[in-house]
Amino acid sequence: MRNFLQNLLIFFALCLCGLCWFQWMRETGLRKDIQHLTDTVQDESQAITNLQGQVRSDEAEIQRLDTLKNELNATVKSNRTEISQLTRDLTKLRAENDRNLQQIALDKETISNANDNVKLANENIEKQKEILQTVITNRDEILLKYNKLASNYTKLADQWNAQQEELAKQATNKPSRK
Repeated sequence: MRNFLQNLLIFFALCLCGLCWFQWMRETGLRKDIQHLTDTVQDESQAITNLQGQVRSDEAEIQRLDTLKNELNATVKSNRTEISQLTRDLTKLRAENDRNLQQIALDKETISNANDNVKLANENIEKQKEILQTVITNRDEILLKYNKLASNYTKLADQWNAQQEELAKQATNKPSRK
């Protein structure tokens, strides 16, 4: 029986070794699964942390873009107001420009008429100048003739006076001889 008990003991020892080996293999597989799950959880935690950081970053970017959008909307609104004002100003200036162009056309016509009148007046002045030159020339000729006549009259008067003096010297109160 000793042999039987020894064999039974060896058998149980081998079974126990097999059981230990089986548990060891199962434990190794479970540890691998646990390590894999731990790694998965760690990766997912890291991914969640990264995504939360990304969400915070995206929220900050959304906030910045929203502020920028509001600023741009305000700028667009002020630009629209300014464009509206500039459009009204442009309309007023165009109307004023049209009035000025019409006034310029009237002024040009008035100036043209005035220039025509000035030209006509200048022509009349030239004609009057020519007539005046003719009158002056005639006056000068008449004056020369008058001066010549006056000088001839003076000579004649001098001759008359000289003749009268001579006659007065020759004349006495004597009766004339017959």
